Amino acid sequence: MQVEVEKLEGLKRKLNITIPGETVSQSVEGAYQKLNQQITMAGFRPGKIPRKVLEQQVPLQSLTQMFQELLQEHYEKALAETGLVPVSAPEMDHSQLADVQKDAPLTFSVTIEIRSEFELVDYKGWKLKKKEIKVNDDQLAEAIQMLRDRHGYLDHHDDGHKAQNGDIVTLDFEGYLEGHPLEGGSAKDYMVRLGEKKMISGFEEQLVGHEVNDEFEVKVVLPQTWNNRVRRVSIPIPGAESSEPDDLASFQVKIKELKHVVPAELDEKLAQKEGCRDIDELKRKIKTEMQVYGEQNEEIKIKETIFNKLVKEHDIQPPESMVDTELKFMIEGMKFQIQQSGMTLEDSGFDPDNARKEWLERATFNSKGYMILGVIADKEKIYVTKEDLDLEYRQLAEQTKQKVEDVRKRMMSNQEVMEQTSIKIRGRKALNLIYSNCEFEYHQGDGDVTNKEQVESA
Repeated sequence: MQVEVEKLEGLKRKLNITIPGETVSQSVEGAYQKLNQQITMAGFRPGKIPRKVLEQQVPLQSLTQMFQELLQEHYEKALAETGLVPVSAPEMDHSQLADVQKDAPLTFSVTIEIRSEFELVDYKGWKLKKKEIKVNDDQLAEAIQMLRDRHGYLDHHDDGHKAQNGDIVTLDFEGYLEGHPLEGGSAKDYMVRLGEKKMISGFEEQLVGHEVNDEFEVKVVLPQTWNNRVRRVSIPIPGAESSEPDDLASFQVKIKELKHVVPAELDEKLAQKEGCRDIDELKRKIKTEMQVYGEQNEEIKIKETIFNKLVKEHDIQPPESMVDTELKFMIEGMKFQIQQSGMTLEDSGFDPDNARKEWLERATFNSKGYMILGVIADKEKIYVTKEDLDLEYRQLAEQTKQKVEDVRKRMMSNQEVMEQTSIKIRGRKALNLIYSNCEFEYHQGDGDVTNKEQVESA
């Protein structure tokens, strides 16, 4: 492989990369061999399709995935060889793919923006506070009760029972604002567990004390972003007879059912459902899982502290392109979460333009941190491996309920996504290294130590 670095304006660099013809030939050969096993063609046995016939059906330029992987591989090698570290997604020019030859060298170019030079502070041996995670009897009992509830069943309350926290209520409701039906504010046979506070603030509290077949009115103040259509600010009017805000909605409610959870018995049958031999093993399993979960959360908090401290102690400014890319991914991530929840962007009240303004400071902060972690990764010779990317594909596939191969193909087809993914992975690995070199002062956790306290004491 040959690499030439061309200096452009500012911090931009252009990499002219040439892949040897022998390498291109080997990749093409492997791609066609794989296709030969996958394609079914009348008159030929699997894997026995003549090459000329196969090439007629699938021209060289159609081997898109193979070329994407080949270019990505040599782009990564070029970065390693030159020592250049991009701070934003690269602009790749692969126009020569239109005239690619299976036995000839392949040249393509990539334009990147590199980070400015700065001096690292000492990032090893930091002294930080760490909560000692201990699961007490009360916490274990609460977790066991939740498990029993999960394996239990619902039963009707006796007649005359008044709703209380913990009850499962089935209700109909119709919402109104200023006498007009509230869009998205009505439902039939809606189920809610009182006390979980999953409805508009103040709604569930007004259901307490009512019985089955009760019909009554509930009044609550709507969130300012309700349905993306009601955006009100309550301003008291001096001398007005009523001090009620103008975004006070009323709901006509009817309680149709009141149920309670009948928890499963804590016995060997329940233990076996959870993969344990007996109750004692089940308790040990639950306690261990709680311990691990608590320790993982504490580690996440400390790594956030480390990230914040790194940014605080380095006076640098990230390139605008890097901040723009981070903003883009933050916004796209929020859109994905909204879509996964079943809501439309319009009904969610999410405004990408407002988010871009409101999140600019955070995106700049994050970009600074990624730059610093990138320099640390360089110094410690931390790289993104195929195993790292495979793990990322699997995790994303699990989160999005897609096939791993589909996730991999979609990410590989987007150079910007791949670059941002590599930056995040390297950053996590560098953060893990700093964490592993910290000295911890353990405390019992009577009160959580805030990130601010951590940074100031470090």
